[in-house]
Order: sequence, then C-alpha cells, then structure tokens
Amino acid sequence: MTKYIALRVIQFLPTLLGIYFLTFMLVRVLPGDTAVILEGDRGDDAAIAATRARLGLDQPLPTQFVIFLGDMVQGNFGTSFITNRPVVDMIGDAFWPSVILATCAMLVAVAVGIPLGIVSALRHNTLWDNVARFIALIGVSIPVFWLGLQMQILFGLQLRLLPISGLGYNERLILPAVTASFGMLAILMRITRSSMLEVLNQDYIRTATSKGLNRRTVVTRHALTNALLPIVTVWGTGFASLLSGTLLVEVIFSWPGMGRMLVNAISQRDYPTVQGLVITFALIYALVNLVVDLIYPLVDPRIRYS
Repeated sequence: MTKYIALRVIQFLPTLLGIYFLTFMLVRVLPGDTAVILEGDRGDDAAIAATRARLGLDQPLPTQFVIFLGDMVQGNFGTSFITNRPVVDMIGDAFWPSVILATCAMLVAVAVGIPLGIVSALRHNTLWDNVARFIALIGVSIPVFWLGLQMQILFGLQLRLLPISGLGYNERLILPAVTASFGMLAILMRITRSSMLEVLNQDYIRTATSKGLNRRTVVTRHALTNALLPIVTVWGTGFASLLSGTLLVEVIFSWPGMGRMLVNAISQRDYPTVQGLVITFALIYALVNLVVDLIYPLVDPRIRYS
C-alpha cells in the first residue's frame, strides 16, 4: 500500500508542474496590468514602473517562472500583490470555510440523492421513479447562480426565514449548502439508480430472493453493497469539485472561501494568489482521488493494491 501511494505521488508531480505552467502563462495573458490596478487612474508612468519593479513584473517571464516555482517547491506561494500578505496565510483563512461548506453540501447530497436513487430503482417505471428522475433532471439543468438567487429571494427576502449572505456556521450555512448540493444530489441520484438497476438484475440477487431473504436484507446487504463502487467514485470527484468549485455559490452568498478569493484575485490580477489557489485545488483533487482509491478495497475486497 505504501508503495502504491508513493507511486501515485510521483506520477502526480509532472501533472502538478504542467498545471502550474499553464496557470502561470494564462494569468499573464489576461488583459489588464496589476501595477495599473494598484496605482489607480491617477498613477503616472514613473509610479507604475516603480510598482512593476517592486512586484518583480519587470523581470522576463522565464525569471518570474523560476522564482515562483522555487517558492512553490518550498511550500511558499509568495506574497499577494494586493494585500501584501503571504498567500499561504490567505489560503489558510479561506480553506476551512470552503471545507465546511463543501462538507455540508455533500452531506445534503448524499442524504437525499442516494436514498432517492435507491427508491427510484426499486420502484422502476412507477410514479416514484418518474418523480425522482424529474428532480434529477431539474438538478442538473438549473444553473447554480440562478438557484442561489432564487433561494435568497424566497427564503431571505420574502419569507425572511434565513440570512442571505455572510459567514456563519448556523443558519447562515443552510442556503449556500443546499444551493451547492443540488447539482451533486442529482448526479448521485442518477448514478445510484443506474447502478442499483444493474445489480438488481443479477443472478445472485434472484438467488438471494429465492432463498427467502427479506427485501431489506437483499437490498442493503447484497444489492447496495455491490452497487457502491460507481457511487463512491462519483462521491469522490464530486466532493473535490465542491471543495474547489463552489465559486459561484461563495460569490452569491458572500461566503469567504477559496472560490470567492479566486474570483477577487483574478479580477485584481493578483498572480501569486491565483497560482497558489490553482495549485491548492490541484492538490485537493489529487488527495481526494487517492483517498477514493484507498476506499475501494473496503467496498470491494477483491480489489488489492500492491
């Protein structure tokens, strides 16, 4: 197992370097100049040139690349051009709000999506199945920014039941978590339904039923257990996406997480912050995928890693 983990880490290093290179180049082809943004409309050419020199933007691109790469190898993403704070500290401040939001959103998606998919499979081609599939269709079709705005209008402005913005781990978490979970809920429901339908038609399920096992035992111990692999895969990739992809939700609900931080950094051409966040997102994806791979043997004992 240790050898497998080490091999996965080594294989990820070229990918991480490629992601860093693409991020480094893409943020620099964006229109706009960080020095001009910092100096404002009243800044003269001398002040702008001095700011560019202070930030190191007057250096050739290969030199800038090597400097930032050296910082990254040392676990230091540099200093923000805008706030003058270490990027690592800024990411640390935004990391846990994003983790809590993503975790709550995933809990909602799992608690609703998987049972809904199981019911849909067990009641195949009935009214329950049609309703569940309609909910899934709505979930994958509605844009998250539109859903978030409607949730704010309905529950915040009209009914006045919940706050519509700001950080908080009580009622302030409900609207953003539900909004972020809706798409993942639909995907989990559909993959659970599809996987369960495939398993329920297997011979060993009919054999277990013919032996007189009750329906609950057949569904939970035989069908669901063997249908978990694709569900776990979707759960893992979905959780990584929520950790790094709740960008619109964080902006709409003024949630101070990494997604909102990335939007602000891009708009302000804060290169070190953008690069640090993208690398962090890549590391999150790699870590979550590794954890999912390690979970596979627990779900299916036939899987072994050497």
